[in-house]
Amino acid sequence: MTNIRIDVDEDAIAGLVLHPDVQADMAARGDAVVGVAKAAAPVDTGLYRATIHRVERPDPDTGAVHVDAPVHYAIYVEFGTRQTDRNGRRIHLPRHVLGNALDAAGGDH
Repeated sequence: MTNIRIDVDEDAIAGLVLHPDVQADMAARGDAVVGVAKAAAPVDTGLYRATIHRVERPDPDTGAVHVDAPVHYAIYVEFGTRQTDRNGRRIHLPRHVLGNALDAAGGDH
């Protein structure tokens, strides 16, 4: 029987995410998430929807691409509040706009 030895260059594999082609693909996917999130965003004043964007610079350590909605109430749009009406129903239900947009835009395109 022949012995086969495989050496895996884990540093090279970890560095693939920083390759310009991979970063371009991730930026395009981030833009797709932004598009879906803006289409699904609830609109009262329009400020929340208007602020949804892809952060231009990826994380320098991991290469991660981030999508953000930097208004102070974005967390309440995403996850809702515990505030209830007098019948015990939550007033601000979670909308999961960014989470759902990430799921929806996650496939190949």
